[in-house]
Amino acid sequence: MSEIIIKDHSRGKATLPRGESSAIQLPKEFIEWQMSARRGAYANVAKGKRPARFSAHLPVVITLRHAAEFITHAATKGTGFTPKDDYLDHYIALFDNCLDKCQGRPWKETLGERIAVAREFYENPDHIDFRRLGLLEIFQGQTYKNLMDDPRITLHYTGDGPDYPSFQINALAQIVGPEDKSFQFVYLARQLFEHDRFHIHQPNYPLGYLVWVQEVYDKSPFHGRAGRQFDKQQVKTPPVEIKEILIPVDNSKYSDLCINLGLQIARQFDATITGTHVYAAKLHDDRFKQMESGLPAKYQEPIELERQRKIHDSLITESLELISDSYLQALAESSKSADVKFVGKRREGKNYAALIAEIEEADYDLVVMGARGLGAVPGAQIGSVTERVARRSRANLLIVKNDKSIDGKIFIAVDGSPQSFAGVRLGVALAQATNATVEAVAAYDPHFHTVAFRGLEGVLTPEASKVFRFKEQEKLHDEIIDKGIAKIYSGHLETAKTVAADDGMEITTTLLEGKPFQTILDYIEKDQPSLIILGRLGVHADEGLDLGATAENLLRLAPCNVLLTAQKFFPISQQQDVYTDDFEEIPWAPEAIKRLENVPPFARSFARKSIDDYAREKGLSEVDVDLMLEARERLGM
Repeated sequence: MSEIIIKDHSRGKATLPRGESSAIQLPKEFIEWQMSARRGAYANVAKGKRPARFSAHLPVVITLRHAAEFITHAATKGTGFTPKDDYLDHYIALFDNCLDKCQGRPWKETLGERIAVAREFYENPDHIDFRRLGLLEIFQGQTYKNLMDDPRITLHYTGDGPDYPSFQINALAQIVGPEDKSFQFVYLARQLFEHDRFHIHQPNYPLGYLVWVQEVYDKSPFHGRAGRQFDKQQVKTPPVEIKEILIPVDNSKYSDLCINLGLQIARQFDATITGTHVYAAKLHDDRFKQMESGLPAKYQEPIELERQRKIHDSLITESLELISDSYLQALAESSKSADVKFVGKRREGKNYAALIAEIEEADYDLVVMGARGLGAVPGAQIGSVTERVARRSRANLLIVKNDKSIDGKIFIAVDGSPQSFAGVRLGVALAQATNATVEAVAAYDPHFHTVAFRGLEGVLTPEASKVFRFKEQEKLHDEIIDKGIAKIYSGHLETAKTVAADDGMEITTTLLEGKPFQTILDYIEKDQPSLIILGRLGVHADEGLDLGATAENLLRLAPCNVLLTAQKFFPISQQQDVYTDDFEEIPWAPEAIKRLENVPPFARSFARKSIDDYAREKGLSEVDVDLMLEARERLGM
């Protein structure tokens, strides 16, 4: 193993392993805190709020100054995650392009674009190298001098209350200059928000540091583990728990199905069921007032009219409350028979709005609703109340469509989004409790680009076709990008297997080809699972979207019960990067690397992988320009 030599100091010369080769993954607790803090900061900045203190970004950085009486030197520096090497080109191009588009325009006008590209990076944890952090140097002062002599560095983070997360990261620093792509990424990430008033504009950044993590200590108070050192296996994520279940009831067929399924889950997780029924007394009161003008003359006298109003209000309110109590009593008795804890709540108001208010006010782990209610219209796929709750609530929502209990097989749709990986954990927990099996499915559409290009071929002028290089672009998609997308989704399935294995379950996976919702729907109809779980939003969802297209279509059309997940889970994937195999990396000649820069950034990793594969097929040990030209001819790049 190569080593770093620490220069002369009072203890003489010593050696340390090179940082990258001995680096470990950051623990999940630290990563989740960082992700949450940055998402919150971006949300505040988007609203015009400026963070008073961004503790997740500004640790105290401690280096060693051996010649001084007090050998520790402390400074506060902005730090953040960096992409894996294969993604550096993509994010450098993304950030650089954003800055170019924002150049010369008012700051407020461009803020949304800047936040969007920053979020794209932090919302794709599979793209991040969690073994390292990046930061910039400004003055080449004492921190730089210390690290030139001794690469050991400590970052101490202390977050805000009420939890006060705190972590000590011991690491080895690698100095990187402007020619290094890691430096370029960190510099551009800084430039995205450099001129906002919560930042101090700096004149120059001569170099940066990649901080390779060696040890991590949890310094957080209150939780009984302060000072604990994380080992290389990392601390396991807490198990998924379902302790509070909400079941809206209305005495319909689907309401009864919800009760049966809710009780099955509650028994397995020792959960409490809260039953609720919404009645609309105020609506009836408003309707009565609208009809008053049509009452017989003897009821139009003010005193008599007021008396009739009070009688109506009393009868309607009391009657509706009695009906609600009757519905809830039936659920209470079923819960008692099943030895499940029960709480009853009746609410007055517009049905969907009152349900959403109840969900928002309480912390339910699961909401179980019928696909339709008492007012179901023949042929309707989903009731209006259920659809409105599905669009507006932010809870795990189980839509009951049939009388099947959770058994046999559970499908989980995986697309690489944090919500889909949260679905994997939830599905595993349900399967373990009910002795079901789990199959993760991922669907990608290889035909989209073909259809798009065929459409373009008919509208492009001859001159535009020459500029667009239609045939070459079509070949690039067919041979490289579509195959690359398949590999990406295969990678998501491997991550799903890892997430499930971490929770103690082996699952199967299936990669499907075609329009996602239709392909998954066909697969459901063929295999007939008892439940499908999918994220409320997919990996490409826009900010503010209520339901993703696949979720909305399957919510309506899937013949089985559907569970929409709202939580997010950011797995630290241990699998090989989706662009690499178990082969050793093939070296590239400098001229070949230079030519590779001509490939669009979004396709560069795919192109390199394809050329590497071509070189292996030919038994070559290096990629040079001649081989690139040969591969280009064959692959149409």
